[in-house]
Amino acid sequence: MNPVLVFQSRATQSSLDAERRALLKCGGDAAEFTFQSTLDVSLPWSDPAALVEGFDGVIFGGSGDYDFDGGRPEDDIARVTSREVLARTTPLIEHLITSSFPTLGICYGHQLIAETRGGNISHDKTQHKIGSHAVELNEHGMNDPLFSTLPKTFIAQYGHKDSVTSEPRGATLLAYGPHCTWSAMRYGTAVYTTQFHPELTADDVIERLAASPGYLPEGGVTDDFVRPSEHASRLIPLFIEHIVRHI
Repeated sequence: MNPVLVFQSRATQSSLDAERRALLKCGGDAAEFTFQSTLDVSLPWSDPAALVEGFDGVIFGGSGDYDFDGGRPEDDIARVTSREVLARTTPLIEHLITSSFPTLGICYGHQLIAETRGGNISHDKTQHKIGSHAVELNEHGMNDPLFSTLPKTFIAQYGHKDSVTSEPRGATLLAYGPHCTWSAMRYGTAVYTTQFHPELTADDVIERLAASPGYLPEGGVTDDFVRPSEHASRLIPLFIEHIVRHI
């Protein structure tokens, strides 16, 4: 199996463990995951090549703890920490893009890479959403080595407050949705990002909504928002098969 380094941006052990379980369930048969934290200042962030030595791919996971905006004041700890994570990871992200190192950014990871490349991240309420939503491939997506293995339209699981609101430098838009302008992007040939969560199933989202009812609109119930997303759930194994193993 291919060794893949996963960077997590979460504060609590329960959320770290939940993300690890989801990734292992969906991609554990295709790759051997090693988990590190973007909050760990002891890692060799100034030496990106050393940081990823021995790995065939990188994943930047999501975060329910930190925001680039989130509708919070600028001095809110969630925003302050995000700026620290951005400064810490920028040399690594630039290295991954320029060296065509197989990389997947998920939700917060999608935003982190976009912010590194000059894309604006803001609390756009028209794109803020939770639950299952349609994703549609554009022409670039339909001809992409990874996304062309999926149907032109498929359902994916979302859960985010912030969104990309301007085109990042060097990004190719691959997919969009009715309420998500930048659903999936590619940088160069091997760095992919998705605003949706390919590691989550409908059952995972129902479980998380039960634990965090504040994410639901007032009066909403999970059955109104969650549908199966079997095609999106194939994305991480396909990323390992078509990108990690062929770069």
